[in-house]
Amino acid sequence: MKLAIIGSYGHVDVVLSGLEHAPDVELAGVARWGGPDGLGFVGIGPAANVPVFDDFRKMLEEVRPDVAAVFTPFAMLAETATAAAEAGCHVFMEKPVALTRADLAALRAAVDRAGVRLAACLAMRGEAPFLTIRRAVADGRIGTVLHAAAQKSYPFNRRDAFYRTRESYGGTIPWIGIHALDFIHFCTGQDYRRVAAMADNLAHPSHPGMEDQGALIAELSGGGTAVVRFDYLRPWGRAERPWGDDRLRLAGTGGIIETRDGAVTLTTPDAAESLPLEKPVNVFADFAAALAGGAEPMIGTDESFRMTEVALAARDAQDSGKVIEV
Repeated sequence: MKLAIIGSYGHVDVVLSGLEHAPDVELAGVARWGGPDGLGFVGIGPAANVPVFDDFRKMLEEVRPDVAAVFTPFAMLAETATAAAEAGCHVFMEKPVALTRADLAALRAAVDRAGVRLAACLAMRGEAPFLTIRRAVADGRIGTVLHAAAQKSYPFNRRDAFYRTRESYGGTIPWIGIHALDFIHFCTGQDYRRVAAMADNLAHPSHPGMEDQGALIAELSGGGTAVVRFDYLRPWGRAERPWGDDRLRLAGTGGIIETRDGAVTLTTPDAAESLPLEKPVNVFADFAAALAGGAEPMIGTDESFRMTEVALAARDAQDSGKVIEV
């Protein structure tokens, strides 16, 4: 199975590390996304005896990959992925898969016409705490989930110029909030009915289009609520400190399960215990294995589009000040 990588932004490291667990995947070409930093990652290109292209369309034509990994800046994602699908490639890509509803619809139509699969890089699904929570919920250990509370907190640190405007960045809910919306869905098995949100940039005037704090509340499809808070206010400067502070707490009719700092705690009427963690999964390697074996990957096409749709609806709710049905 031949792989071509287009761009090097965001979570392309998930693909590079996933290659170690996907022996049947051959990296056949990489294409620059046109930014000032070129490829932006080490060990790919001439040093690895992999051809490098300046034009990704030329690469698709010459290499004819089976899978395209699309990791461009966000405003280019949908257009690039659409071209890859039209070239007959399965697509593994950075999220959100589109910044507008029109681009989302066009990409979905291209994927459907080509009969290919697409997976958004919602890589937190493969992390041990969320796999552990998902299994515990499926095993009925907290009963019926009635409330979810999630956190995504990151340092502002240094951000590229395209983060400065909504048009090129797309918004913090589609970029950061989508992770929490997805791992709530992944762990509970529930979808969303409607959503409201508030967010703003209050501390980083150099990037006015990049909301640096906010929150959303959503109604779960099975009843109950989900609350997501997100910010770029996490202090940075200590190498031993993790980049993100990601949390999830699920409250059900029979108990509460939560993760913080990589550990998972289950509280029931009988006891509070730390659960042994499931083995993590690289979501790109899982996607490649599913393609080879005809199985359903951990991140499916329908869910990739659905999570983007929910994130865009939450952004619309933020902008309009209204509750939006999803």
